[in-house]
Amino acid sequence: MTGYRDYDRSPLMQLLRFVTKSFAIGDLFGVHVRMYWAAAVLMPLIFWRWVPHGTDLERAVHTAIAFVGLFVVIWSHEMGHIAAGWRYRIRTDAITLSPLGGVAHMNSPTTTPRSELVVTLAGPAVHLAWLVVVWPLYLLLPDRVLTIAGWTGCPIAFAVWFLQVTNLSLLLFNLLPFFPLDGGRCLRALLALRMHPNRATMWATAVGIGGGALLILLALGRSDLESGLGVVLGLSCISQCLNERRYARHALVYGHVAADPWAMDPDAWKRGAGPLAEPSARRAGWFTRWRQARAERRAAQVAAAEQELDREVDRILERVHEVGMAGLSERDKAVLKRAAARRRGAG
Repeated sequence: MTGYRDYDRSPLMQLLRFVTKSFAIGDLFGVHVRMYWAAAVLMPLIFWRWVPHGTDLERAVHTAIAFVGLFVVIWSHEMGHIAAGWRYRIRTDAITLSPLGGVAHMNSPTTTPRSELVVTLAGPAVHLAWLVVVWPLYLLLPDRVLTIAGWTGCPIAFAVWFLQVTNLSLLLFNLLPFFPLDGGRCLRALLALRMHPNRATMWATAVGIGGGALLILLALGRSDLESGLGVVLGLSCISQCLNERRYARHALVYGHVAADPWAMDPDAWKRGAGPLAEPSARRAGWFTRWRQARAERRAAQVAAAEQELDREVDRILERVHEVGMAGLSERDKAVLKRAAARRRGAG
């Protein structure tokens, strides 16, 4: 126990506790919103270095606009997920805002690939709604809506420009197919429509691990403060992908559903089995469908030929009653031979 207490008081653990500490912002639409202290301290420093040069007051105002604008956009993104979750009776009590974005703490996961697709795409859809409003304003507003003596820029024009750039950037970034980003979750849901969701998770997280490594390499190529965020973001992607892979090896990704034939065997996906639906319910590929259609056409042609042969035999037998076998033509005799051969083959 003494060793555990010493480890708990180590500088690393104390730093980790500080980084993960958060404070309450308030309740909005019945959802409690919190922010990590790390975001409140780190992001203003980044924005202070990033905003256009000017007086200290001007830089402070622009930094505040960028800080508030960023996290308002992130909060609205998470609320998009939450509102879509309400459709599937998924309740969310809290949102946490961090330097890497936001997290909506949903009380239960989605239960089907289609519901995950809807809930996931609701977040990027919010950015589209933002852009519908702010992009025309950005194009139509003059450079200086408000003139302040000694200032090199207009705070209102800067706010509109920042909202436009932020929403466009977050929209494109979140649609990258790197799990656990929205694009990665959409990739998993789309794959799960064609294969077992546990196997789809293994594929999507493999892409996510590669994407996280790419983000780290791109961040290491920079020497500014933002490169540290890129490294942390890449490591976070890899870590969450590894956790999701461990989960997928031992439990059903979309939970225990009564209609799920895998409910009693979550390891079945490892043996190469198919999606949640019964194999007979799967839609065949185009080549299989083409072969089936060709076989059906041939069977129809054979059936039509046999019916025509039966009609010819009936006509010839009526003629035999009239003129006898000696009165048949060579063609009639050939038809009878063909009919006799078919009957022997059927027998």
